[in-house]
Amino acid sequence: MAKKVRCKIDWHGNGGHCYPAPGTVKTVKCGVCGTQMKVKRNVLGCTSWAESMGGGKHLHDRFKCPNLNEDWHKRIYRLKMDVYREEMDDCDPIGLKKMRQVAEKEIIELLEAHAVR
Repeated sequence: MAKKVRCKIDWHGNGGHCYPAPGTVKTVKCGVCGTQMKVKRNVLGCTSWAESMGGGKHLHDRFKCPNLNEDWHKRIYRLKMDVYREEMDDCDPIGLKKMRQVAEKEIIELLEAHAVR
């Protein structure tokens, strides 16, 4: 029997990655699935596409969700990004509310099926 997930969806949380300054954050939960992320401390490297193209590097802690490469995790991320894009496009509030409800239902079903949170 699938586990019932009781959660509030973090619509604007991280996408499974987080790069804070070294030692400033002890733990981070994934903004997609709520799982405690794995951490590598004091990594010297880039944290964005622009920084990598410019050859930049800086010291940071690298948090990464262990579920990041799972298809269900990617699907949740895409659903959240679709809702986010609609918010940014100033779409119809009633349409956005309906879209968010449909996305939330699917997200909760995916989280229940994979017993996370």
